[in-house]
Amino acid sequence: MSVAIAKALMHEQARAAPVMRPPQMPHPSAPMIDAALRQAAAASEATDAILRRQRTEFALKLIAPLLGLLAFLAVWYGVSQMGSIPGPAKTWDAAKLVFSDPFHRTGPNDQGIGWKILGSLSRVAIGFGLAALIGIPLCFMIGRFRFLSGMAEPVISLLRPVSPLAWLPIGLLVFKGADPAAIWTIFISSIWPMVINTAV
Repeated sequence: MSVAIAKALMHEQARAAPVMRPPQMPHPSAPMIDAALRQAAAASEATDAILRRQRTEFALKLIAPLLGLLAFLAVWYGVSQMGSIPGPAKTWDAAKLVFSDPFHRTGPNDQGIGWKILGSLSRVAIGFGLAALIGIPLCFMIGRFRFLSGMAEPVISLLRPVSPLAWLPIGLLVFKGADPAAIWTIFISSIWPMVINTAV
């Protein structure tokens, strides 16, 4: 009887005693996996931050010009209510009328805006072409020969700072016409950048 009681007590003690398990060693690649997971999380956060910043910049680039245009139109409309200038709606209607037939010609003073644009572009082409035709070879020689550079330097330094608007009345006085004066002004205004970019 006592032997049975002793066995039962030993069995209960064995059940109540904590089970001793061997310590588990971490896997050798666990630190590398943790580092990779942290790097992936950091990269994801950085990508999200970049995308948020790009969306904000895009919104600013889109909204700011629209707000500026709306503010300009509002000021324009407010000033037009005083009766001094036409408003945006009247200007839009007039622009549609002008651009509806850009190449009409009913007289020397009644031509479409297309003919006027072509005339302006032809004057620009002639003036700039003459400046390139004369300026580029001349500037090559000025840049090549020091004596010519010394001769041209005071003239260039004197005439280059003159405003293009100052050359227009001189052209009108000399050439007695609007088109030659405009070509002259474009020529003399275009030749100085060629001098600086070619001879220097």
